[in-house]
Amino acid sequence: MPKKILIFLSIALFLYLFDWFLNSDDENMIYVSDNDIDFLVSTWNDQMQRPPNEEELKTIIENFIQNEVLYREALKLNLDRGDIIVKRRLVQKLGFLKQEEGVKIPNDKELKEYFNENKVEFRIPKRLSFNHIFFSKESRSLEEVRQYLVNKNIKSDPFLLGRNFSDKTIRQIQRDFGDKFAASLDQLTTLKNDLIIESIYGWHIVNVSNIENSYLPEFNSIRDKLLDTYLLVKKDEVLKKYTEELIKSYDVSLSKKYSFE
Repeated sequence: MPKKILIFLSIALFLYLFDWFLNSDDENMIYVSDNDIDFLVSTWNDQMQRPPNEEELKTIIENFIQNEVLYREALKLNLDRGDIIVKRRLVQKLGFLKQEEGVKIPNDKELKEYFNENKVEFRIPKRLSFNHIFFSKESRSLEEVRQYLVNKNIKSDPFLLGRNFSDKTIRQIQRDFGDKFAASLDQLTTLKNDLIIESIYGWHIVNVSNIENSYLPEFNSIRDKLLDTYLLVKKDEVLKKYTEELIKSYDVSLSKKYSFE
């Protein structure tokens, strides 16, 4: 009986060592394929705007092998575990993979339907060009500003953002001058001079030199932009749906301290 057990254990040990030998060979074998080298050369070309010479190609391949060896050793040491950067990168890669799998290029009919459903997003905003003379609220009264229209010798105040503004949208004007100033210019339909307008900083005497009203561009003129936007939206929808379905297969629990129920 002991002899049979010994034989059995010997066979088991032999199979284990044989399997370890095969797996060890696989883990320590690195094959640099034509596709790998083509990708490395292509990346070099994009960065350097020329193909690598023989010495440079040798260095590129050596660096690839070094990185592959260090990568495999890092995995053996479980250095990928608990690393937030690695986790984010893996999440990104899975997201990109699922987005590419789930979205197809739309035809013109589908793209026009998307355009018609989202016209507001593709309107070209109103733009204005103007110059101004500034009077600070801290040291000037409205009456003094009005006097400037009669007496140009009255000294104005410096304005950090400058005096001339070209092709600015209402949103940009709102950001730089505040809501009240932007609303006053948004109401204009014709060119105006010597407008006294209040901003978050003070008073401005404004001369409007150009107004380009908002308009909806033709489909063909923004087709490429439409396509890019359509694909981004659809990819986000695909990833959101995939993630929501995946979460259902997990038993998720939250610390009672941060429970929102």
